[in-house]
Amino acid sequence: MDDLRAKIAFMLPSSCLAFEQEFLKVSRSLDGVIGIPARMLIEHTSAGGLTGMNEGIDLAARQLATTKPDVAIYMCTSGSFKDGQDGNRAIEKRLAALIPGARAMTTSEAVVRGLDALGMKRVAMTTPYDEDLTTRELGFLAHHGVTVTDFDFRDIEDNLDRGSLPAEEWLRYAKALNYADSDGFFLSCGNVQTLDIIERLENDTGLPVVSSAQATIWMALRLAGIQDSIAGFGSLLRER
Repeated sequence: MDDLRAKIAFMLPSSCLAFEQEFLKVSRSLDGVIGIPARMLIEHTSAGGLTGMNEGIDLAARQLATTKPDVAIYMCTSGSFKDGQDGNRAIEKRLAALIPGARAMTTSEAVVRGLDALGMKRVAMTTPYDEDLTTRELGFLAHHGVTVTDFDFRDIEDNLDRGSLPAEEWLRYAKALNYADSDGFFLSCGNVQTLDIIERLENDTGLPVVSSAQATIWMALRLAGIQDSIAGFGSLLRER
């Protein structure tokens, strides 16, 4: 497989159906870039359910390590921010130790870097989470110097329901926010369909947009040395 430019491994919640499709939308234009998934069992989307899911990190990492990837991603926004920056860093360190030779990252880390790359310090945010996890996310972002000016949490408990909600719904939720005093939008969660509406939201509002899936894919490609400008999915992938 000498023609491979990058092997990008990602572990994700077992009932996450959106991210792989989002990854394929972006990577289909990139010759020699492949995504390699492994799943962690999740039974509930609450903080307690995420804690149980994270018990599967080591098994997923050992599976991914057999592919000798260039980049290894913990692809779950809420699972990486729920215990603050210390919890996020602990996950990254576990991945780095279990998948030697790979650049390790989490979705929450990618989001923070994506917001920073676009100069977004004040954001309007949508989430599918419950109130507890949304509050934790507000604190995580504040720790990184990002203020959420307005937000909407949908409290969608079932992960399959999250993944099947049409992208148009997230466009509607975002545009209903008060974003007049924001630098842009953040659409949180890697198991929601957002790529198809990012460009429209940016064009309609004149503000940049970061989503969990988009930021994860962007950061993974950059860590793998892929610097291609990719059109159609917002300014982050196109310009940064």
